[in-house]
Amino acid sequence: MQKKRSVSDALPLFTAMHFLVDLACIFLETAYIIPVVANRRVWLVCLLLYNFTAFACQLPIGILGDRIKRNSLLSGVGCLLVAAAYGLFAVGLSLSGGAAVGLSAASLSAAGGLSATGLSAAAGPALPPAWLTAVLPAAVSVVAGIGNSCFHVGGGIEMLEESQGRASRPGIFVSSGAFGVWMGPVLAAREWARNFGLAAGALTMLLCGAILCAFKTGSDAGSLRDLPEPAYARHTEGMNGMPPRKPAMNRESLFRTAVLCLMTGILLRSYAGTVMNFGWKRGMLAFLFTAGVVFGKALGGIAGDCFGWFRTAVASLLLSGLLFLAADRLPAAGMAAVLCFNMTMPLTLSALTGMYPGSPGAAFGMTTLALFLGTLPSVLQSAAQLGMAPEVFAGQSGAAASGAGRALFLVAVVSAALMAAGLILSRRTVSGEETPL
Repeated sequence: MQKKRSVSDALPLFTAMHFLVDLACIFLETAYIIPVVANRRVWLVCLLLYNFTAFACQLPIGILGDRIKRNSLLSGVGCLLVAAAYGLFAVGLSLSGGAAVGLSAASLSAAGGLSATGLSAAAGPALPPAWLTAVLPAAVSVVAGIGNSCFHVGGGIEMLEESQGRASRPGIFVSSGAFGVWMGPVLAAREWARNFGLAAGALTMLLCGAILCAFKTGSDAGSLRDLPEPAYARHTEGMNGMPPRKPAMNRESLFRTAVLCLMTGILLRSYAGTVMNFGWKRGMLAFLFTAGVVFGKALGGIAGDCFGWFRTAVASLLLSGLLFLAADRLPAAGMAAVLCFNMTMPLTLSALTGMYPGSPGAAFGMTTLALFLGTLPSVLQSAAQLGMAPEVFAGQSGAAASGAGRALFLVAVVSAALMAAGLILSRRTVSGEETPL
């Protein structure tokens, strides 16, 4: 009988891969897709397609992942799809002759860097520029987005299954992606990175895919097919040893209300990320701001398991609200605020997972669907500015830096109330909770 790998084996691997996958996807979009898309409307469509497939599509893929129970294989396929997106762009650029759309010399050099594999920039018949400047970027964005979804779902299910109802491991897993999102545009601005980026990105994702497809996690080996109940659902006693109180509402109403509160909190956190346009977010300060996001997610799960999810979520959100009031003027306050604000992410994910026992992929996908919905106000604003949406949306999002602190204070306070209600009601829909209030 094959010995099941411990989470100590899987956690570092999936966390490192999360960084690489997000880096590869964002680098592909910023280094290669943006230069070939001269029309801002097309770029907005590509952005929307990528966000939809990378975030919203995690829900159906998560449902599939719960059924097939091949977590590392699903993540490996995701990496291979990202590699395929790099290859698709290189082939399309080669067939179109490259120069027809006025790409930068660095971008053309990057395409030529694949000539060793038979992808010559001058090979093949020249295709209409519209194909390269519209259809190809959209297709590449969709393939990369689906690959991103598959990786996240596979890794997310694995971490949630192994966590046994605790929030620290999922928090560590999801945290590393923010560094990849930050580093993508940074590398895209470097000529040397663009020169070799297509080949390096494709090869890196192929290697990651091969490693993950060969990696056998517990569920891949078949030992996690019959998962136990979440740790906090195995206790029949209420908190502090007292019997659980009878809910005033029926269980279904409690369940729906809890899900609504938690999902709305995620949506608000996503929306808040689109209005954190502080003027000092440049250079090293931008990196430190990103570090606040990363360590906030990682520390949130650890602190929640140690001190209680309710206390950690409410305290961190209220503290972040106070810090946001000074974030416009004080970079240190902004960095501390974003760290505290992101501490709720693994707590929300773990709470939703506990409400859907046996369906961690669906719960993971619900959180990312809410993240996608939270970005729509900024997308609608951009669409309105380009004449693609009613003008009523033109001033809806993107608060100016001078007013972002006050807006984020309100978002944090409302989020604290939603998290408090969601965590209390989610506990009352199950028989108990591992992490007491």
